[in-house]
Amino acid sequence: MNNECSGCPNNKNIKIGNLNFTTDMILKAMKLVIKRLIPALIVLISFFYCKPVNRSIKKDELKNEIEFLVSTYHNEGKFDGTILVADSSDIIFKGAFGLANHEKESPLSTESQFYLASVSKQFTASAILLLFQNDSIAPDDPIHLYLPELPEIYYGITFRNLLNHTSGIPDYYNFAKLFNGFTNSDVLKELTKVDSLEFEPGTRYKYSNSGYVLLSILVDRISGSSFANYLKENAFLEAELAHTVVYDQFAEEPERRVTGYGKDGTLTDYQFRTTGGGGIFSNVEDLYKWHKALSSYSLIKEDIMKLAYKPTILKTDSTVYYGFGWFIDPDDPNHVHHDGTLEGFRTLFDRQLDNWNVIILLSNNSSEYLDEIAEKIRELLKSNHK
Repeated sequence: MNNECSGCPNNKNIKIGNLNFTTDMILKAMKLVIKRLIPALIVLISFFYCKPVNRSIKKDELKNEIEFLVSTYHNEGKFDGTILVADSSDIIFKGAFGLANHEKESPLSTESQFYLASVSKQFTASAILLLFQNDSIAPDDPIHLYLPELPEIYYGITFRNLLNHTSGIPDYYNFAKLFNGFTNSDVLKELTKVDSLEFEPGTRYKYSNSGYVLLSILVDRISGSSFANYLKENAFLEAELAHTVVYDQFAEEPERRVTGYGKDGTLTDYQFRTTGGGGIFSNVEDLYKWHKALSSYSLIKEDIMKLAYKPTILKTDSTVYYGFGWFIDPDDPNHVHHDGTLEGFRTLFDRQLDNWNVIILLSNNSSEYLDEIAEKIRELLKSNHK
């Protein structure tokens, strides 16, 4: 049956130049053009707006650039350890370079557990923030109410002073006689002997491990639980940190514990049992989960968590770019970070609050190049997002 109806009243003849067309002929031609054009338009739109292939290639190139960068430092003897780099979408690169233990020749993996040194301070600060969140204490409460054994010179010190290193308490590393197995109780005994503060609380900033050990003890006394159990039950389990350990006097050796070494490869491993200022073992994978928990405010509410990222204003009105367990970049308040150094361990946790970029570097060969590596990776990440 012929569907073309040249004699039908609706099928009119149309003259274009010297050519005659019917409306049916024009409609068929338009359908053919549309049929051929739509697939091409879909491909074009996908290319300009979706670009899945290009984005994947760009991510792979970034991963390769980071791997080449860190491999170069490792091959030059400047970095043994593990690394994880991620943005808001996913992990870009993670890797392990070198040995977990030279004597056993056991290789590092991204599951290897490093002593975090002062990167542990953010966990201590988070424990205090959780106590703020449930109204157990407030930032400007005096600490002597919970530490009656401390002498009267401590009476003007608040939780805020301990958190932002403005207490004036001298660092016990500078005067105490340390020994293997040294604990928080030993630190407290040494601090009861202090007869004067280094300055009036709140008037100056001076980094002090003593203050963070006291914060760990305060968590014990206020929560009614040990610092280790409090963090485990209120933070580690919530954030699914299965390989993060508070290394106090009751803790067993972490299953995948890494050994620390000096620059020349000599054994210089961590042997203390203090907590608060340090005292935590973890790996890059757990620290990435921790970063996501903090960034999403799933553990600590946003208004409480943001206290940690605020610079400190001294009584003299000068500004110190340290919050509660985090250093703050004076040129970019969304860039927060903390490093750690003790024995053979060097650690760095570098975060960008506005886009969730994170760089985690854990070293066990006394590497002095973590900041340099992180700076180069930050530049690569910036280039990737242009």
